[in-house]
Amino acid sequence: MPAESVAPLSEQEFSDLMTALGPFEPKPKLAVAFSGGADSTAMVLLAARWAKRRGGEVLAVTVDHGLRSDSAAEAKLAQSRIKAIGIDGTILRWKNSQPSSGIQNAARMARYELMSGWCRRKGILHLLLAHHQEDQAETMLHRLGRQTGADGLAGMARIRETADIRLLRPCLNVSRNRLRAVVETKGVKWVEDPSNQDPAYARVRLRNLLPALEGEQISPVALGGTALRLAEVRQSMESQTASVLAKTAEMSSLGYARLDRAAIIDTEREIARRILERLLGTVGGNVYPARRHAADHLLDDIRRKGRFRSRTLAGCRIIQNKDDILIVREVARCPIQNVMPGVWMDWDNRYRILVSTAEKSKRSDFLVRALGDDFPRKSGGKGTKSGLRNLNIVVRRALPSVWDRNGLLSVPHLGYGRTTRNPASVVKIQIDYLPNRPVTNAFFPVV
Repeated sequence: MPAESVAPLSEQEFSDLMTALGPFEPKPKLAVAFSGGADSTAMVLLAARWAKRRGGEVLAVTVDHGLRSDSAAEAKLAQSRIKAIGIDGTILRWKNSQPSSGIQNAARMARYELMSGWCRRKGILHLLLAHHQEDQAETMLHRLGRQTGADGLAGMARIRETADIRLLRPCLNVSRNRLRAVVETKGVKWVEDPSNQDPAYARVRLRNLLPALEGEQISPVALGGTALRLAEVRQSMESQTASVLAKTAEMSSLGYARLDRAAIIDTEREIARRILERLLGTVGGNVYPARRHAADHLLDDIRRKGRFRSRTLAGCRIIQNKDDILIVREVARCPIQNVMPGVWMDWDNRYRILVSTAEKSKRSDFLVRALGDDFPRKSGGKGTKSGLRNLNIVVRRALPSVWDRNGLLSVPHLGYGRTTRNPASVVKIQIDYLPNRPVTNAFFPVV
Protein backbone atom coordinates (compact mmCIF):
# COMPACT_ATOMS: atom_id res chain seq x y z
CA MET A 1 0.00 0.00 0.00
CA PRO A 2 1.62 3.33 -0.99
CA ALA A 3 2.28 5.79 1.78
CA GLU A 4 0.09 8.50 0.17
CA SER A 5 -3.04 6.31 0.49
CA VAL A 6 -2.87 6.09 4.29
CA ALA A 7 -3.62 8.71 6.90
CA PRO A 8 -0.67 10.02 8.89
CA LEU A 9 -0.65 9.25 12.61
CA SER A 10 -2.46 12.18 14.20
CA GLU A 11 -1.32 14.20 17.20
CA GLN A 12 -4.29 12.93 19.20
CA GLU A 13 -3.50 9.30 18.39
CA PHE A 14 0.12 9.83 19.38
CA SER A 15 -1.00 11.52 22.61
CA ASP A 16 -3.15 8.49 23.45
CA LEU A 17 -0.19 6.18 22.79
CA MET A 18 2.04 8.24 25.08
CA THR A 19 -0.59 8.32 27.83
CA ALA A 20 -0.49 4.53 27.93
CA LEU A 21 3.28 4.72 28.58
CA GLY A 22 3.07 7.28 31.39
CA PRO A 23 3.13 8.78 33.83
CA PHE A 24 5.50 11.58 32.87
CA GLU A 25 6.88 14.40 34.96
CA PRO A 26 5.57 17.97 34.56
CA LYS A 27 7.22 19.64 31.57
CA PRO A 28 8.61 16.33 30.30
CA LYS A 29 12.06 16.31 28.75
CA LEU A 30 12.45 13.52 26.19
CA ALA A 31 15.18 12.20 23.97
CA VAL A 32 14.47 10.51 20.63
CA ALA A 33 16.82 8.04 18.96
CA PHE A 34 17.17 9.88 15.66
CA SER A 35 18.84 8.26 12.66
CA GLY A 36 17.52 10.79 10.19
CA GLY A 37 15.33 8.17 8.49
CA ALA A 38 11.61 8.58 7.90
CA ASP A 39 10.57 6.60 11.00
CA SER A 40 12.72 8.44 13.52
CA THR A 41 11.98 11.79 11.85
CA ALA A 42 8.27 11.16 12.34
CA MET A 43 8.91 10.24 15.97
CA VAL A 44 10.82 13.48 16.57
CA LEU A 45 8.06 15.57 14.97
CA LEU A 46 5.28 13.89 16.93
CA ALA A 47 7.15 13.84 20.23
CA ALA A 48 8.24 17.48 19.90
CA ARG A 49 4.65 18.59 19.43
CA TRP A 50 3.47 16.40 22.32
CA ALA A 51 6.16 17.73 24.68
CA LYS A 52 5.66 21.35 23.66
CA ARG A 53 1.95 21.18 24.53
CA ARG A 54 3.02 20.15 28.04
CA GLY A 55 5.74 22.74 28.48
CA GLY A 56 8.55 20.26 27.87
CA GLU A 57 11.07 19.66 25.10
CA VAL A 58 12.56 16.98 22.88
CA LEU A 59 16.19 16.40 21.91
CA ALA A 60 17.14 14.34 18.86
CA VAL A 61 20.10 12.01 19.53
CA THR A 62 22.02 10.66 16.53
CA VAL A 63 24.66 7.94 16.84
CA ASP A 64 27.43 7.80 14.24
CA HIS A 65 28.79 4.26 14.31
CA GLY A 66 31.50 5.04 11.76
CA LEU A 67 30.76 1.81 9.90
CA ARG A 68 30.58 3.57 6.53
CA SER A 69 32.78 6.31 5.10
CA ASP A 70 29.87 8.71 4.69
CA SER A 71 28.15 8.03 8.03
CA ALA A 72 29.55 11.18 9.68
CA ALA A 73 28.28 13.37 6.84
CA GLU A 74 24.85 11.69 7.01
CA ALA A 75 24.65 12.27 10.77
CA LYS A 76 25.47 15.97 10.31
CA LEU A 77 22.90 16.27 7.51
CA ALA A 78 20.21 14.66 9.64
CA GLN A 79 20.92 16.99 12.55
CA SER A 80 21.01 20.09 10.33
CA ARG A 81 17.58 19.25 8.89
CA ILE A 82 15.98 18.71 12.26
CA LYS A 83 17.56 21.86 13.71
CA ALA A 84 16.19 23.82 10.75
CA ILE A 85 12.68 23.18 12.07
CA GLY A 86 13.56 24.22 15.61
CA ILE A 87 14.50 20.93 17.30
CA ASP A 88 17.87 20.64 19.00
CA GLY A 89 19.96 17.49 19.15
CA THR A 90 23.42 16.01 19.32
CA ILE A 91 25.67 13.48 17.60
CA LEU A 92 27.31 10.70 19.60
CA ARG A 93 30.20 8.79 18.03
CA TRP A 94 31.15 5.18 18.56
CA LYS A 95 34.89 5.37 19.14
CA ASN A 96 35.60 1.74 20.04
CA SER A 97 37.03 -0.66 17.48
CA GLN A 98 34.36 -2.52 15.54
CA PRO A 99 34.26 -6.34 15.74
CA SER A 100 34.96 -8.52 12.72
CA SER A 101 31.65 -10.36 13.16
CA GLY A 102 28.25 -9.62 14.68
CA ILE A 103 28.61 -5.99 13.67
CA GLN A 104 24.91 -5.14 13.72
CA ASN A 105 24.43 -6.55 17.21
CA ALA A 106 27.54 -4.77 18.52
CA ALA A 107 26.42 -1.52 16.88
CA ARG A 108 22.96 -1.83 18.45
CA MET A 109 24.44 -2.42 21.90
CA ALA A 110 26.81 0.53 21.47
CA ARG A 111 23.94 2.73 20.31
CA TYR A 112 21.86 2.06 23.42
CA GLU A 113 24.87 2.41 25.71
CA LEU A 114 25.87 5.75 24.20
CA MET A 115 22.36 7.17 24.26
CA SER A 116 21.59 5.90 27.77
CA GLY A 117 24.80 7.40 29.14
CA TRP A 118 24.09 10.72 27.44
CA CYS A 119 20.54 10.79 28.83
CA ARG A 120 21.86 10.04 32.32
CA ARG A 121 24.30 12.94 32.12
CA LYS A 122 21.56 15.27 30.89
CA GLY A 123 19.02 14.16 33.48
CA ILE A 124 16.64 12.82 30.82
CA LEU A 125 14.40 9.99 31.99
CA HIS A 126 12.76 8.85 28.73
CA LEU A 127 14.30 7.74 25.44
CA LEU A 128 11.82 7.24 22.59
CA LEU A 129 12.49 4.65 19.89
CA ALA A 130 10.71 4.71 16.51
CA HIS A 131 10.12 0.96 16.15
CA HIS A 132 6.84 0.27 14.38
CA GLN A 133 4.52 -2.56 13.35
CA GLU A 134 6.78 -3.94 10.64
CA ASP A 135 9.80 -3.84 12.98
CA GLN A 136 7.86 -5.92 15.50
CA ALA A 137 6.91 -8.41 12.76
CA GLU A 138 10.54 -8.72 11.62
CA THR A 139 11.62 -9.29 15.22
CA MET A 140 9.13 -12.12 15.66
CA LEU A 141 10.13 -13.81 12.38
CA HIS A 142 13.80 -13.54 13.30
CA ARG A 143 13.18 -15.10 16.71
CA LEU A 144 11.02 -17.85 15.24
CA GLY A 145 14.02 -18.90 13.17
CA ARG A 146 16.09 -19.16 16.34
CA GLN A 147 13.49 -21.42 18.00
CA THR A 148 12.95 -18.94 20.78
CA GLY A 149 10.35 -19.45 23.50
CA ALA A 150 7.38 -17.41 24.64
CA ASP A 151 9.62 -14.65 26.00
CA GLY A 152 11.22 -13.96 22.64
CA LEU A 153 7.96 -14.23 20.73
CA ALA A 154 6.44 -11.57 22.98
CA GLY A 155 8.47 -9.27 20.75
CA MET A 156 9.82 -5.88 21.70
CA ALA A 157 8.34 -4.23 24.77
CA ARG A 158 6.66 -0.84 24.58
CA ILE A 159 8.33 0.01 27.89
CA ARG A 160 11.73 -1.18 29.10
CA GLU A 161 13.22 0.21 32.27
CA THR A 162 16.98 0.30 32.74
CA ALA A 163 19.17 1.60 35.53
CA ASP A 164 19.37 4.98 33.80
CA ILE A 165 16.28 5.56 31.65
CA ARG A 166 12.96 4.28 30.35
CA LEU A 167 13.06 3.05 26.75
CA LEU A 168 9.69 3.80 25.15
CA ARG A 169 8.29 2.49 21.86
CA PRO A 170 4.92 4.20 21.48
CA CYS A 171 4.37 3.20 17.83
CA LEU A 172 4.79 -0.58 17.88
CA ASN A 173 1.24 -1.01 16.60
CA VAL A 174 1.54 1.76 13.97
CA SER A 175 2.45 0.93 10.38
CA ARG A 176 5.59 2.23 8.71
CA ASN A 177 3.47 3.95 6.06
CA ARG A 178 1.52 5.98 8.62
CA LEU A 179 4.76 7.24 10.15
CA ARG A 180 6.21 8.07 6.75
CA ALA A 181 3.00 9.96 5.93
CA VAL A 182 3.64 12.18 8.97
CA VAL A 183 6.98 13.29 7.52
CA GLU A 184 5.59 13.75 4.02
CA THR A 185 2.70 15.85 5.31
CA LYS A 186 5.15 18.14 7.16
CA GLY A 187 7.37 18.38 4.07
CA VAL A 188 10.50 17.34 5.99
CA LYS A 189 13.25 15.48 4.15
CA TRP A 190 14.87 12.36 5.55
CA VAL A 191 18.03 10.31 5.05
CA GLU A 192 17.85 6.77 3.67
CA ASP A 193 20.37 4.36 5.24
CA PRO A 194 21.63 2.10 2.43
CA SER A 195 22.13 -0.77 4.89
CA ASN A 196 18.34 -0.97 5.20
CA GLN A 197 18.31 -2.38 1.67
CA ASP A 198 21.33 -4.67 2.01
CA PRO A 199 20.25 -8.36 1.79
CA ALA A 200 23.42 -9.35 3.65
CA TYR A 201 21.46 -8.58 6.82
CA ALA A 202 18.81 -11.03 8.09
CA ARG A 203 16.36 -8.27 8.96
CA VAL A 204 16.38 -6.97 5.40
CA ARG A 205 15.73 -10.46 4.02
CA LEU A 206 12.85 -10.95 6.46
CA ARG A 207 11.42 -7.55 5.56
CA ASN A 208 11.40 -8.55 1.92
CA LEU A 209 9.43 -11.70 2.82
CA LEU A 210 6.58 -9.85 4.52
CA PRO A 211 4.57 -9.03 1.35
CA ALA A 212 4.49 -12.71 0.36
CA LEU A 213 3.55 -13.80 3.88
CA GLU A 214 0.63 -11.39 3.94
CA GLY A 215 -0.97 -13.51 1.22
CA GLU A 216 -1.13 -16.29 3.84
CA GLN A 217 -2.57 -13.88 6.44
CA ILE A 218 0.78 -13.70 8.25
CA SER A 219 0.77 -9.92 8.28
CA PRO A 220 2.50 -7.43 10.57
CA VAL A 221 -0.89 -6.82 12.21
CA ALA A 222 -1.39 -10.53 12.85
CA LEU A 223 2.15 -11.00 14.15
CA GLY A 224 1.72 -7.98 16.40
CA GLY A 225 -1.47 -9.47 17.85
CA THR A 226 0.34 -12.72 18.56
CA ALA A 227 3.16 -10.81 20.26
CA LEU A 228 0.64 -9.05 22.49
CA ARG A 229 -0.98 -12.32 23.60
CA LEU A 230 2.41 -13.87 24.29
CA ALA A 231 3.36 -10.75 26.26
CA GLU A 232 0.53 -11.62 28.64
CA VAL A 233 1.93 -15.16 28.98
CA ARG A 234 5.40 -13.78 29.61
CA GLN A 235 4.14 -11.37 32.25
CA SER A 236 2.39 -14.20 34.11
CA MET A 237 5.50 -16.40 33.99
CA GLU A 238 7.71 -13.57 35.24
CA SER A 239 5.36 -12.99 38.17
CA GLN A 240 5.53 -16.67 39.15
CA THR A 241 9.31 -16.71 38.73
CA ALA A 242 9.76 -13.69 41.00
CA SER A 243 7.57 -15.30 43.66
CA VAL A 244 9.54 -18.56 43.67
CA LEU A 245 12.87 -16.71 43.56
CA ALA A 246 11.98 -14.87 46.74
CA LYS A 247 11.43 -18.20 48.50
CA THR A 248 14.29 -20.29 47.10
CA ALA A 249 17.22 -17.99 46.29
CA GLU A 250 19.50 -15.51 48.04
CA MET A 251 21.61 -12.93 46.25
CA SER A 252 24.72 -11.94 48.21
CA SER A 253 26.50 -8.58 48.05
CA LEU A 254 29.65 -10.70 47.68
CA GLY A 255 28.52 -11.30 44.10
CA TYR A 256 27.18 -14.85 44.25
CA ALA A 257 23.78 -16.52 44.50
CA ARG A 258 22.67 -19.33 46.80
CA LEU A 259 19.85 -21.57 45.53
CA ASP A 260 17.89 -24.16 47.51
CA ARG A 261 18.46 -27.34 45.51
CA ALA A 262 15.49 -29.23 46.94
CA ALA A 263 13.12 -26.37 46.15
CA ILE A 264 14.37 -26.05 42.57
CA ILE A 265 13.84 -29.78 42.07
CA ASP A 266 10.22 -29.49 43.23
CA THR A 267 9.48 -26.32 41.24
CA GLU A 268 7.64 -26.54 37.90
CA ARG A 269 10.27 -26.98 35.19
CA GLU A 270 9.68 -23.78 33.20
CA ILE A 271 9.85 -21.64 36.36
CA ALA A 272 12.98 -23.47 37.56
CA ARG A 273 14.73 -22.84 34.25
CA ARG A 274 13.83 -19.15 34.39
CA ILE A 275 15.24 -18.91 37.91
CA LEU A 276 18.55 -20.36 36.71
CA GLU A 277 18.65 -17.98 33.73
CA ARG A 278 17.99 -15.00 35.98
CA LEU A 279 20.70 -15.89 38.48
CA LEU A 280 23.23 -16.73 35.78
CA GLY A 281 22.57 -13.40 34.08
CA THR A 282 23.02 -11.37 37.25
CA VAL A 283 26.07 -13.19 38.61
CA GLY A 284 27.70 -13.48 35.17
CA GLY A 285 27.08 -9.83 34.28
CA ASN A 286 25.34 -10.87 31.06
CA VAL A 287 22.88 -8.79 29.06
CA TYR A 288 21.22 -11.79 27.44
CA PRO A 289 20.24 -15.10 29.10
CA ALA A 290 22.14 -18.33 28.61
CA ARG A 291 21.13 -20.46 25.65
CA ARG A 292 17.94 -22.35 26.46
CA HIS A 293 19.42 -25.79 25.73
CA ALA A 294 22.38 -25.03 28.01
CA ALA A 295 20.09 -23.92 30.85
CA ASP A 296 17.98 -27.07 30.33
CA HIS A 297 21.07 -29.29 30.62
CA LEU A 298 22.08 -27.52 33.82
CA LEU A 299 18.60 -27.96 35.26
CA ASP A 300 18.65 -31.67 34.39
CA ASP A 301 21.97 -32.08 36.19
CA ILE A 302 20.70 -30.30 39.30
CA ARG A 303 17.59 -32.49 39.39
CA ARG A 304 19.43 -35.80 39.10
CA LYS A 305 19.87 -37.86 42.23
CA GLY A 306 23.25 -37.75 43.91
CA ARG A 307 25.78 -35.00 44.28
CA PHE A 308 25.76 -32.30 41.62
CA ARG A 309 29.05 -32.00 39.71
CA SER A 310 30.58 -28.53 39.41
CA ARG A 311 30.41 -26.94 35.97
CA THR A 312 30.63 -23.57 34.20
CA LEU A 313 27.99 -21.75 32.18
CA ALA A 314 27.41 -18.15 31.07
CA GLY A 315 30.55 -16.90 32.80
CA CYS A 316 29.63 -18.57 36.10
CA ARG A 317 30.76 -21.55 38.15
CA ILE A 318 27.90 -23.64 39.52
CA ILE A 319 28.79 -25.81 42.50
CA GLN A 320 27.03 -27.74 45.25
CA ASN A 321 27.51 -26.53 48.81
CA LYS A 322 25.78 -28.89 51.26
CA ASP A 323 22.09 -28.75 50.30
CA ASP A 324 22.46 -25.59 48.22
CA ILE A 325 23.66 -24.71 44.77
CA LEU A 326 26.08 -21.78 44.56
CA ILE A 327 26.32 -19.69 41.40
CA VAL A 328 29.60 -17.77 41.44
CA ARG A 329 31.35 -15.57 38.88
CA GLU A 330 33.99 -17.42 36.86
CA VAL A 331 37.32 -15.83 37.76
CA ALA A 332 38.90 -16.37 34.34
CA ARG A 333 36.13 -14.29 32.73
CA CYS A 334 36.61 -11.27 35.01
CA PRO A 335 38.41 -8.34 33.35
CA ILE A 336 41.52 -6.57 34.59
CA GLN A 337 40.88 -2.81 34.41
CA ASN A 338 42.88 0.29 35.21
CA VAL A 339 41.26 2.58 37.77
CA MET A 340 41.29 6.37 37.51
CA PRO A 341 41.32 7.84 41.05
CA GLY A 342 38.36 10.03 41.93
CA VAL A 343 36.06 8.64 39.21
CA TRP A 344 33.39 6.00 39.65
CA MET A 345 33.90 3.09 37.25
CA ASP A 346 31.92 0.00 36.33
CA TRP A 347 33.65 -3.34 36.69
CA ASP A 348 32.51 -6.63 35.20
CA ASN A 349 28.95 -5.32 34.68
CA ARG A 350 28.40 -5.99 38.40
CA TYR A 351 30.26 -3.51 40.59
CA ARG A 352 30.80 0.24 40.83
CA ILE A 353 34.21 1.17 42.20
CA LEU A 354 35.68 4.44 43.48
CA VAL A 355 39.35 4.84 44.46
CA SER A 356 40.16 8.03 46.35
CA THR A 357 43.66 9.29 47.12
CA ALA A 358 45.02 12.18 49.18
CA GLU A 359 44.17 15.58 47.68
CA LYS A 360 47.69 16.28 46.37
CA SER A 361 48.49 12.72 45.37
CA LYS A 362 49.32 12.10 41.73
CA ARG A 363 49.11 8.32 41.95
CA SER A 364 47.34 6.58 39.08
CA ASP A 365 48.81 3.07 39.22
CA PHE A 366 45.66 1.26 40.36
CA LEU A 367 43.86 -1.62 38.76
CA VAL A 368 40.97 -3.87 39.71
CA ARG A 369 40.72 -7.61 39.09
CA ALA A 370 39.29 -10.76 40.61
CA LEU A 371 41.18 -11.75 43.77
CA GLY A 372 41.99 -15.28 42.64
CA ASP A 373 44.38 -17.13 44.94
CA ASP A 374 46.44 -14.07 45.82
CA PHE A 375 45.11 -13.25 49.27
CA PRO A 376 48.08 -13.13 51.70
CA ARG A 377 48.25 -16.37 53.64
CA LYS A 378 49.61 -14.58 56.68
CA SER A 379 46.36 -12.61 56.98
CA GLY A 380 44.62 -15.81 58.02
CA GLY A 381 41.28 -14.05 58.25
CA LYS A 382 42.43 -11.42 60.76
CA GLY A 383 40.88 -8.03 60.34
CA THR A 384 38.31 -9.25 57.86
CA LYS A 385 34.59 -8.56 58.11
CA SER A 386 33.58 -12.19 57.83
CA GLY A 387 36.84 -14.11 58.09
CA LEU A 388 37.95 -16.58 55.45
CA ARG A 389 37.15 -19.83 57.21
CA ASN A 390 33.40 -19.61 56.54
CA LEU A 391 33.67 -18.17 53.04
CA ASN A 392 33.62 -20.63 50.15
CA ILE A 393 36.95 -20.48 48.34
CA VAL A 394 35.25 -20.16 44.94
CA VAL A 395 33.39 -17.09 46.20
CA ARG A 396 36.55 -15.59 47.66
CA ARG A 397 38.48 -15.99 44.41
CA ALA A 398 35.86 -13.99 42.47
CA LEU A 399 35.80 -10.99 44.82
CA PRO A 400 36.96 -7.67 43.34
CA SER A 401 40.39 -6.57 44.55
CA VAL A 402 42.40 -3.40 44.01
CA TRP A 403 46.10 -3.51 43.23
CA ASP A 404 48.94 -1.04 42.78
CA ARG A 405 52.60 -1.33 41.80
CA ASN A 406 53.40 -2.84 45.20
CA GLY A 407 50.84 -5.64 44.91
CA LEU A 408 47.48 -6.26 46.55
CA LEU A 409 46.14 -3.07 48.09
CA SER A 410 42.63 -3.84 49.21
CA VAL A 411 39.82 -6.42 49.27
CA PRO A 412 36.98 -4.30 50.70
CA HIS A 413 34.48 -7.17 50.98
CA LEU A 414 36.89 -8.95 53.33
CA GLY A 415 37.79 -5.79 55.21
CA TYR A 416 41.41 -6.18 54.09
CA GLY A 417 43.57 -3.18 53.33
CA ARG A 418 47.33 -2.92 53.20
CA THR A 419 48.33 -0.55 55.98
CA THR A 420 50.61 2.46 55.52
CA ARG A 421 52.16 4.88 57.99
CA ASN A 422 52.27 7.80 55.59
CA PRO A 423 48.94 9.75 55.65
CA ALA A 424 49.63 11.07 52.15
CA SER A 425 49.66 7.51 50.86
CA VAL A 426 46.30 6.48 52.32
CA VAL A 427 43.91 5.24 49.67
CA LYS A 428 40.17 4.91 50.27
CA ILE A 429 38.24 2.39 48.22
CA GLN A 430 34.49 2.02 47.86
CA ILE A 431 32.94 -0.93 46.04
CA ASP A 432 29.18 -1.25 45.59
CA TYR A 433 27.48 -4.32 44.18
CA LEU A 434 25.17 -2.97 41.47
CA PRO A 435 24.76 -5.61 38.75
CA ASN A 436 23.61 -4.31 35.38
CA ARG A 437 21.04 -7.07 35.22
CA PRO A 438 19.02 -7.44 38.43
CA VAL A 439 17.61 -10.81 39.40
CA THR A 440 14.09 -9.41 39.21
CA ASN A 441 12.86 -6.22 37.61
CA ALA A 442 9.66 -4.72 36.26
CA PHE A 443 7.52 -7.37 34.60
CA PHE A 444 7.24 -7.40 30.82
CA PRO A 445 4.60 -4.73 30.16
CA VAL A 446 1.36 -5.40 28.32
CA VAL A 447 0.27 -2.03 26.90
